[in-house]
Amino acid sequence: MLDKYVEQVRNYIKTIPNITEEEIIRYVYLDLGQRLSFDENYKPFGNKRKRKLMYQESKFHETLEKCMETNTAICRSLAGILEYVLKQFDVIIRTVEDPLDKQKDKDNPHTFNIITTKDGKEYIVDLQEDLYLMKMHGFTRNYGITYTGNYVISRYEIEQMDRKLGYITDSNYYTDEYLYNLKFDINAIEDFKEKVQVVLENIEVYKNPNISYMDRQWYHKIVLEEIFDITDFDYEYESGRIHFVNGLKIINGIKRHYTIVTVDSKTDPDIYIYDEFKMKYKKLELIDLAKMINNGITLPPNTSIRGLGKLVSELKEEKQKQLVR
Repeated sequence: MLDKYVEQVRNYIKTIPNITEEEIIRYVYLDLGQRLSFDENYKPFGNKRKRKLMYQESKFHETLEKCMETNTAICRSLAGILEYVLKQFDVIIRTVEDPLDKQKDKDNPHTFNIITTKDGKEYIVDLQEDLYLMKMHGFTRNYGITYTGNYVISRYEIEQMDRKLGYITDSNYYTDEYLYNLKFDINAIEDFKEKVQVVLENIEVYKNPNISYMDRQWYHKIVLEEIFDITDFDYEYESGRIHFVNGLKIINGIKRHYTIVTVDSKTDPDIYIYDEFKMKYKKLELIDLAKMINNGITLPPNTSIRGLGKLVSELKEEKQKQLVR
């Protein structure tokens, strides 16, 4: 699969007159970013043991081949695929582990690539961190940067490449403009819960029905991080007033995922669930979530939503009484 993909890239390059090394790198980055998705079996649905095993296996070539078949990968395999492909075009690229994660002694440190171009520029590209932005047709924030986040390749240079490669046009520009406008518009809203509701009901402008569950959620994460303070929303440490909850239901062996967002879950919770057809969140009453749980949807064991457990128990008791009758 990898060599077949390399051949596809070679054929594409032949169609672009005077294509530069940087444009080849950018094309592969964009193309893989729109093709591959983050593997949800690693996170959020993999336990610590499974994640460690997947991380260890991601360094093997056969794993990279499998990733290209399934179109799913984790950070380490994404970096490995990008390195393998670009090396076929004589690009100097290496895969590195995030030094901050190594300092924290994390078991599975985040992994990305460093590229050194023939004109001497050296910069980071982080395919995993840009997957969801590309799925939503956004500007990549983790391409051509330093460890401190400064751009080695300017936004203007990236935009010119993206136009040449057809990623953006005047009529189909980066969706970031919508995010900036949304952020500006909600500044006039003072009530916190109302502000969250407006964001969740207008969280997407680019309709991509083929985006994976996790890529979509991580795009939503980026939107919320852009608008709310870390004290209100901290995705990594699952703290603050806004929380993602991953619901799961298995029907005939097929997994169906539900993205649920809670606001002030320990006081008077507002609950939202993502609507795949309308591509936005809709408000959900606590009783409706309790009914969903009694109908087979499971939530993570650490989920804490005020009043939910009591409602679930009451519904179970009522159902048992009806069966006795």
